[in-house]
Amino acid sequence: MKPTFKLFLKPAFLLLVLLLSACNPAGRRAFVRIVRTDGTVTTDTIVLSSRKGVLEYRLPQEKLEGVDTLSVTPEFTFAKAGDEGFYVNSGGILTRFLEGRSGQYALFHRHPMPIAGAKTPQGCWLAYFPNYRFDTGVTVRCQDGKYSQTLSVVPFNHEPYADLLFQWYPLEGKEATYAGMGRLYRKMRLAQGGLVPLREKVKDRPLLKYAVDYPEIRIRQGWKPVPCSVPHQTLENEPPMRVAVTFDRVCEIIDEMKAQGVPGAQLTLVGWNIRGHDGRFPTIFPPDPELGGEEGLKHLISYAQENGFQIVPHICTGDAYEISPDFDLGDVALLPNGKRFSRFTYGGGRMFELCYEQSYKKFVVPYCDSLARMGFKGIAYNDVYSIVAPHACTDPAHKNNPEQAAEWARKTLREFTAKMGGAASEGGYDHLSSDLDFALYISMLGPGTLVFNGLRDEYVPIWHIVYNGYIYSCPFSRSVNYTIKEPAFAMKMQEYGCHPTFYFYSAHRHDDRNWIGTPDCDLLAATPEEVRASVDAIRKGWEYMKEYGYIQYLTMDDHEEIAPDVFKTTFSDGTVTICNYSKEPFAYGDVSVPAEDWRTIKGKE
Repeated sequence: MKPTFKLFLKPAFLLLVLLLSACNPAGRRAFVRIVRTDGTVTTDTIVLSSRKGVLEYRLPQEKLEGVDTLSVTPEFTFAKAGDEGFYVNSGGILTRFLEGRSGQYALFHRHPMPIAGAKTPQGCWLAYFPNYRFDTGVTVRCQDGKYSQTLSVVPFNHEPYADLLFQWYPLEGKEATYAGMGRLYRKMRLAQGGLVPLREKVKDRPLLKYAVDYPEIRIRQGWKPVPCSVPHQTLENEPPMRVAVTFDRVCEIIDEMKAQGVPGAQLTLVGWNIRGHDGRFPTIFPPDPELGGEEGLKHLISYAQENGFQIVPHICTGDAYEISPDFDLGDVALLPNGKRFSRFTYGGGRMFELCYEQSYKKFVVPYCDSLARMGFKGIAYNDVYSIVAPHACTDPAHKNNPEQAAEWARKTLREFTAKMGGAASEGGYDHLSSDLDFALYISMLGPGTLVFNGLRDEYVPIWHIVYNGYIYSCPFSRSVNYTIKEPAFAMKMQEYGCHPTFYFYSAHRHDDRNWIGTPDCDLLAATPEEVRASVDAIRKGWEYMKEYGYIQYLTMDDHEEIAPDVFKTTFSDGTVTICNYSKEPFAYGDVSVPAEDWRTIKGKE
């Protein structure tokens, strides 16, 4: 099956779609475009089937054979510039029907949840794509003042394995909002089973309760240069590792936290492994000698636990580098074109993507056993798994479609929980929602990035409406180290009810790019003065948690803009937070909210 990304409706077909839509105000039709691998293209106007008010498009599995791209555009998603309403995808990107622009915006393979929403003059609908969720994209476009939203499936890396199913659920009245869409999907997700509230999970998981109730502190200890100048690394040409925080220095950070009144935190060691962060994955042992070696790590683990701190490792079971003594090209996911899956270079050189099945069988089980024997206990971190779609593998020896790969990913997180106490990863992709305890961040966006070009107008917390109270998280990568940033970051933490998260040496790249913001927003530990200043930032997060940490256990039941640049969040116990991003004070009942500040009215608990 030949890959293609030519997914968008041709201009002439789009104009036909828009003309046809004017003939049917009921809004139950859709326009289907199929591109086959032999180059043939078919277009059709269909009437969507309806089951108890839910609209549906279904294509049997056998009819997907030879399909390169299939796009469905319901006419009830059409709008004109100036109309009230919006589109939203599960990445939190919201599009308004503004005037004076043209273009298109597509989200593929980055859907934390298999949903999208549309509110137009024809009604409000939640789109749901349970099958081929990892192959489905959502495209919004505007042409000559005409807006539309399209679902497109691109099964380019595997054979069809199920019927294609798109559904649209109607929302009315007070439910016809993006918050209503989130609440509906939360109900759907709960009905599927496997999702347990944090309040219940912590009752018999003390390591999880500890992690939720204390700050998360990530400490990058060592790393090789990124971007990488040596893509094919060997023991002879391997770049040197920078040593930033030794195991002994982590003990000094613990001492300073105790001195400043921070009684606990979960410490996640990043780059503790041989040759540091992404040094020789999937190989992780031995702990790097330049950081203190195995004896130094064992001492640190004991020291942290004796002082009341939880300590866990950062590893990655999905990546493989040629320099690893465990590297085997046969373990790497095989693409349909016969090539092994590799996307870019990083610290260890050319990075290859392991087949999830091979990774689980060869590395996850023995590594988790070894990490547990080292003494690690807590919500251990497996990088990347929950920020990307699971990739298929066509190798006959370990062939997996994306859904099968997703099950291996779930098994991987369960192994972390069984052996060390819990599982954390990088994002909030919800095929792992039953097994993921902590999401390091939900979006790479954040204050300072929320004004978009093109058709991306706002960010809204639709993921948090679904999963707050079930998975604890930091809202944005840029919310890390929020206590040393401008007030907007602290406001977002409060607005979304999230987990204070801190990072020593997040800025590990030598090109000044930093995934949590600018390089000057880092925690450092090269001198006693730097350690004191960094711990002071953590202390402020701990002071916040003592007062408002309970919000992490609540669901976010509503979120809305109640005045220009003023947002109201309502949580399940009645707690209300007002975040005033404007330049003027705002009155909420008897509560005065200063400019660029927030106020929380606590609920019944």
